Amino acid sequence: MTSVVLNTQTGERGSAGEWVALFDRAWADPRRNLECLLLLLSEDVVLKAPTRPPMSRGRDAGRRAFQRAFRAFPDLEAKSRRWAMAGDALFIEMTFTATVAGRSLSWDSVDRFLFRDGEAVERIAFFQDSTLVLRQLRRHPAGWSQLIRLAAG
Repeated sequence: MTSVVLNTQTGERGSAGEWVALFDRAWADPRRNLECLLLLLSEDVVLKAPTRPPMSRGRDAGRRAFQRAFRAFPDLEAKSRRWAMAGDALFIEMTFTATVAGRSLSWDSVDRFLFRDGEAVERIAFFQDSTLVLRQLRRHPAGWSQLIRLAAG
């Protein structure tokens, strides 16, 4: 793939490396940069993650899912470690960090984005251990309110 859409609102295009740099910048402070993160994605993007319902469709659903996660984990951040593009698929290996049930926790994930006509139309997150965060939340009373915020929004 020669170029990808860096901003779905303006149609600006660039390289996969530039897309990943914008993704990283958004995840450095995701609450403040949520709209920038969402503009990397197609309007009808499909979002899948092991800790969420089977699928969310569209930026609005993505916005609600991210906001729910930020209410549960106000200090949630992610940092990419490496990435690779193969055809229409972009893989980003990253480490998330957040305070979970009163203690700092980090976990690894790989996001796989599929691109169509240069736009990111699907994201699937693959966690190294998808139950790590949920186990920590359930184990300690300090995590129960976080679990409720994550589930209820």
